[in-house]
Amino acid sequence: MWASVVLLASIGVAAAIARTIFPNDVATRADPIRQHLLDALRRADPLILERPAELARFDGRFASHRILTLLHVVPGALFLVLAPLQFVPGIRNRHRDFHRWSGRVLMLAAFVGAFSALAFGVLMPYGGVGEAMTIALVATLFLVALGRAWVAIRKKQVAVHREWMIRAFAIAVAVSTVRLVTAVLDIALAPAGVRPPDLFVLGLWVGWSITLGAAELWIRRTRRVLCPAIAPSRIFRA
Repeated sequence: MWASVVLLASIGVAAAIARTIFPNDVATRADPIRQHLLDALRRADPLILERPAELARFDGRFASHRILTLLHVVPGALFLVLAPLQFVPGIRNRHRDFHRWSGRVLMLAAFVGAFSALAFGVLMPYGGVGEAMTIALVATLFLVALGRAWVAIRKKQVAVHREWMIRAFAIAVAVSTVRLVTAVLDIALAPAGVRPPDLFVLGLWVGWSITLGAAELWIRRTRRVLCPAIAPSRIFRA
């Protein structure tokens, strides 16, 4: 589980750094890798002539709104760095002040990142209505999970707080799952003529479904093994 978390968080942070350094054309710069894979598999993209325009349209949202892009990728990267530390027992139990203050910074970063994601996904979606609906739903779930987690910890309901924070983190880190899934779907379905916006929306649904499903399974598994008598300070050890 931790290996998967570290891998997905690292992918997310790397993508945020890349988008910060190259706000105008990250997708365009990465596209030769896709072409090498297609060539290696001896598969051809029938829509290859449309590819430059599609990449420009995808990157164009970020290039045209640089401040909004920074408000999305910087808080997002900060969230992916801080959130896993919240679940480390050694840090949480020995450095309570850091745990509390980093949690507050994490919450602020999460809200800024979520609203900027709504701006991109709902107001200027690359994948049309499908993307807008998906982002609106997922962002709402993310904000609800954060709100429930905050209310629970204020009531000292540590186990409930833990579960909602796991859900919130899963939604955030699932962006990396979406990237991996979309890349696989692209290689598999683009040669069949499936258009990039449709692949992107499909990748959103599949990536978030996989990650949220895994998070719920982990919550149910650890909920069964956690004993009610365990002290709140040790509730995360499972």
